[in-house]
Amino acid sequence: MQVENKTNCTGCGACYNVCPVNAITLQGDEYGFYKPVIDANKCINCGLCEKTCPLDNYKSNNDEPKAYALINKDETTRSKCASGGAFAAFAKLILEQNGIVYGVIWNDEIVAVHSRAENIEQLEKMYSSKYVQANTLDTFKQAKKDLEEKKLVLYSGTPCQIAGLKSYLKKDYENLITIDLVCHGVPSPLVFEKYKNEFMKNFPTNEKLININFRSKVKGWSPSLITTTTTTTTVTNMQASKDDYMNAFLNNLSINSSCLNCEFNTLPRVADLSLADFWGVDECDKSLNDNKGTSIILVNNDKGQNLLNKIEGNCKLQEVPLEVATKRNPNIYSSSKAHKNREKFLEYVCVKNKTLKSGVQKYLKTPFHILIYRLLPQFMKDFIKYKIMKMEK
Repeated sequence: MQVENKTNCTGCGACYNVCPVNAITLQGDEYGFYKPVIDANKCINCGLCEKTCPLDNYKSNNDEPKAYALINKDETTRSKCASGGAFAAFAKLILEQNGIVYGVIWNDEIVAVHSRAENIEQLEKMYSSKYVQANTLDTFKQAKKDLEEKKLVLYSGTPCQIAGLKSYLKKDYENLITIDLVCHGVPSPLVFEKYKNEFMKNFPTNEKLININFRSKVKGWSPSLITTTTTTTTVTNMQASKDDYMNAFLNNLSINSSCLNCEFNTLPRVADLSLADFWGVDECDKSLNDNKGTSIILVNNDKGQNLLNKIEGNCKLQEVPLEVATKRNPNIYSSSKAHKNREKFLEYVCVKNKTLKSGVQKYLKTPFHILIYRLLPQFMKDFIKYKIMKMEK
């Protein structure tokens, strides 16, 4: 067997988990993205990998979702989360019912991997965003084992990972809840490794990187993101606009090719529930923004609604029109668009082994008029967009 369409392959891990003879491994391609590699000496040509690939074998929900604004009333928990603390509220409920939660953590090497949590200490490692492609490892197998043992399971991930899990499981489980995260796209793990290495060059060789929080709230919750990087002796805060890695990510220089025409980051959604930041919440209801984080919850089916109803007492919850939820969050219904220099950037940084900083400087040259636009207040941006759309008509 061969992987015929690596451009659209998301690296979800479904084929790796389903292979009965362990002939498939997930390895970084030339740009560092996880892709399946098949060992021809082990492969028995059973075809399970093809039958399990979500690109060909999975369909999303049928119904248009309901949208809610959510603020977790537990302020300590919300401060540790990227937005309103929605994932924490759902996950804690699952643990309280002796269930299992799957989500992404930083491992000891600060590599993003899916992990299994059965207590609060393990769960808290899953809080906040890890802006890099995560390896699902064998968590699909673990989740299936938990489900077969009648345990309540919550599995969270990007839409393609949730599609991969469901395609792998082959059937609906009443004791499975899935959450997909509204995804801008996943950056290259190889670019991320360069970022870490270049950052640590400023420190003594005995210094160790112990955490990266791409959604730090040291200055509150805002689209102007802050990255807090922690070593064994130092805490460094950096605005996304001055951070080479975040600049490459947010401008779509470093994201996977599959993210540019994603089959799963769309409406209707893949999972039972979808989570996102409620950017633009002030335009809906200013009382929903205390600058500490507000989440959008998309309820995609009855199972998702039932779970939301169970956490209602622990959260401030308000239903909002879907068009309001999506207005400032286009990745709810559409893919990100490639930067014109994306392939040149990845070739330069990953293949030619140049530094991330020089790659960003070389390939991310923002036109002056775009810089000026970014400095404008929101009402002026809206007016310009209105004029442009009127001209296009």
